[in-house]
Amino acid sequence: MDVMEILRKAIVVIIALMSVATFGCVAQITKKVEMILGEWTISNDITPIQARAHAIGQAKAEALRMAGSPEYVAESSVFYKTEREKNQKEIYKSVTSIDIVGEISGFEIVKEEKKLNEFGDLKYQVWINASVILHATSRDAGFNLEVTGIRESYSSPEELIFEVVPSREGFLNIFILGDHESLLLYPNKLEKRDKLEGRITHKFPSSRALDYEVSTEESMEVNYVVLLYTKSEIPFVGEATSENILQFIAAIDPDQKCIKSYPILIRKQ
Repeated sequence: MDVMEILRKAIVVIIALMSVATFGCVAQITKKVEMILGEWTISNDITPIQARAHAIGQAKAEALRMAGSPEYVAESSVFYKTEREKNQKEIYKSVTSIDIVGEISGFEIVKEEKKLNEFGDLKYQVWINASVILHATSRDAGFNLEVTGIRESYSSPEELIFEVVPSREGFLNIFILGDHESLLLYPNKLEKRDKLEGRITHKFPSSRALDYEVSTEESMEVNYVVLLYTKSEIPFVGEATSENILQFIAAIDPDQKCIKSYPILIRKQ
């Protein structure tokens, strides 16, 4: 999407986890690594913004390796930029996961610069400090969630409607991560948490008594719909901030969860 830009400042998620997971999962270890370098070449085909995004991805992959995770498999990240009163504010929200044994629960960019290498190529370099959760399990490939109906853009206000088809029975949490606020969309006061049957289409919102409305007071805003599907019931408690939500998701072992995230652009009519 053309609205996706890379951040100027990353959200720092401070992790305070016990070595034994609080969700009834197996033991976890949290490691912190510092000044991890990632770099990418700026070229005619790669803009500085794109190179910076790739460099951050490289730094995160290296952070996982340095923390002891043997393989970096996949990253689900969302980027956006909003402008308010001529001041650019860039936010980076990320749910980063790997299929093997670890994931980055939070990171901070501590340094970045453009530099020519010995071959005359212009490199974008970033250095990060990161918190890495190492799990004792890997993702269960047979535990999945198919999601349809979430579009890339919406007009404000407009109803958000979608369907999910789980591969197996489980429990769903749905979050909205936004510039102004984040929230637990489901379950809610009108929709209790029910165990979802596998291989059955489930429509959301599930109650006719409410709508999932997306809206903005800005000319443009990007929110993120994050679906967390778990084998057992793991309720989210506490204040619904983006930091708390990402920390909650990261603390669940990979074999117990499936994560789907979708950026949605909301335009004010």
